[in-house]
Amino acid sequence: MANFNNDVGLSPNFGISIVQRPKNRTLRYADGYEHRLNFGLAAHQNPRVVNQQFNDITEAQSDTLINFLKARNLDNASFDFTPHNDTIGKFVVDGDYTKRINYAGLASVSVNFREVFEP
Repeated sequence: MANFNNDVGLSPNFGISIVQRPKNRTLRYADGYEHRLNFGLAAHQNPRVVNQQFNDITEAQSDTLINFLKARNLDNASFDFTPHNDTIGKFVVDGDYTKRINYAGLASVSVNFREVFEP
C-alpha cells in the first residue's frame, strides 16, 4: 500500500481545507415531516475531502508528487494519507490535479483527496 506522507515527503502549505461529507438522505413529506436516513456502516458515514496546495516547491519535488499521483491513477489503488492534525485514512485523488510553474525551477501543485473506505 502506498503512503503519501512517506513516499512524497512534502508538507502542504497552510490553508488546507478538510470538508466532511455526511452520507445521509432526507425524506420530506408535504405535511412538513422529515425523516433522515443513514446508509452503510456508522464508521463510514462521514468521509473527508482534503484540498491541498503545495506552493513554491522545486521542480524535482513537484515531479515526485505528480509521479505519485499518476502511479495511483494507473493502478487505481487508494493510498494511506494523514492530513495535518488529523487521523490516517485511505484516500484517492478527487478529480484533477494542477501543476503551475511559477518561476524558473519552482512550481505549485493543487490536489484534492477524497477518503474511501476499503479493507
